[in-house]
Amino acid sequence: MQIGLASTSITPDRPIFMTGFAARTEPSEGAYHDLEASVVALDDGERRLCIMALDLVGVDEYLLEPIRRRAAELGVAPEAMLVNCSHTHCAPACRVVRGSCRKFDEAYLSALTETLCGLLEQAVADLQEGTLDFTVGSCTLGINRRRADPDGVNAGMLPTPDKPTDMDVPVLRVLDPDGQVRAVVFSYAAHPTTMGGQLIGTDYPGPARDMIRANLPGCLPVFLQGCGGDIKPRNLTADGRFAPGSVEIVTEIGHELARAVFAALCGRPEPLGDDLDCVSALAELPSRGTPTGQQLQELEAGGQWEQAYAEAVRETIAEQGGLAETLPVEVQVLRIGDLCLVAFGGEVSCEIGLEIKAKLAGRTVWTLGYSNLLRCYVASLGAHAEGGYEVERSFLYSLHPGPRPLGLKPESVRVLVDSATGLVGDLSARP
Repeated sequence: MQIGLASTSITPDRPIFMTGFAARTEPSEGAYHDLEASVVALDDGERRLCIMALDLVGVDEYLLEPIRRRAAELGVAPEAMLVNCSHTHCAPACRVVRGSCRKFDEAYLSALTETLCGLLEQAVADLQEGTLDFTVGSCTLGINRRRADPDGVNAGMLPTPDKPTDMDVPVLRVLDPDGQVRAVVFSYAAHPTTMGGQLIGTDYPGPARDMIRANLPGCLPVFLQGCGGDIKPRNLTADGRFAPGSVEIVTEIGHELARAVFAALCGRPEPLGDDLDCVSALAELPSRGTPTGQQLQELEAGGQWEQAYAEAVRETIAEQGGLAETLPVEVQVLRIGDLCLVAFGGEVSCEIGLEIKAKLAGRTVWTLGYSNLLRCYVASLGAHAEGGYEVERSFLYSLHPGPRPLGLKPESVRVLVDSATGLVGDLSARP
């Protein structure tokens, strides 16, 4: 196995409009923690895979297409190029949802594209002999954010300890021939939304990396976001609500995750094989289709986001007859020895990630959301019964490449799960 590493800061050097919270109307006012981009390149002599980790909310075609084009020039097929975003909500606006209410810094986006393509080149140039091992730890920093009222209707984003979280902390180590740790790739499934405000920053993944870096000199820590579409960090008020976090609290939460990584490594990570494979497909998730006239009238009476969405929908109806009956979400599987990374292009509920791992029990499976094109939320079956933000409202806030239906149908869960398990089975059946 040949393994190459590269990392750099992608923190803007000037005020810039941010994404993550729709209420922001002004550009950033500095940074409390540098944003990072990292690449791990793997080559078994027959196939080359790359994993890129970004401290961004998500990416769309504007960034993914040039990244995958450059990767292809470096011998990495599109289905072998994974781009995962930490989903920090204190990041620059990078998803080009033109026509909505967001504002973009074109110069920053252009420079970012060049930086990320150059980072791929650096990682491939760094390819050198090494080995990999893997283990899974556990952490309880996350808590479910979907509370239901006594009638089973979503009551908002409130801490809900009786609903599932995914406590797994997958840990992949890159070792040199002498057994020294070159990199630690780790993951957790929770929204990095401890902090809001006008400061650029990483939320908990950055301090987690800092602690690993401080205790393993020369090691590159790489964070990947899991299936945490309905999970927030467990930072609560005395009366059981989510509390706004300070930099100090964000740091402590990040250190909690780093300690979970070190606790996992106190065991015996299992060596991974040195062969690679990959597969990718689009899962066509059934949507709710075109909003009704009554729904559009109600949206037109709402705020700027609702009005922008309704206007875009009416234009789409006039030009195309209506909205799509399905939404395509990429499902990608990278196999590294016995390990399968299953990555989704959406904000996937933790229950879906847990179901996939349960259905693939007996295999070593690592599930990731927020990967490649960030298309939409994919809520659990329980969430569909309750309603709420992840099921409907979230679909208002992106108009690129066009307005999306106001949510998916419950059948979307089965389509996504079957696609993921089927792709893993396809890889396992290959000679």
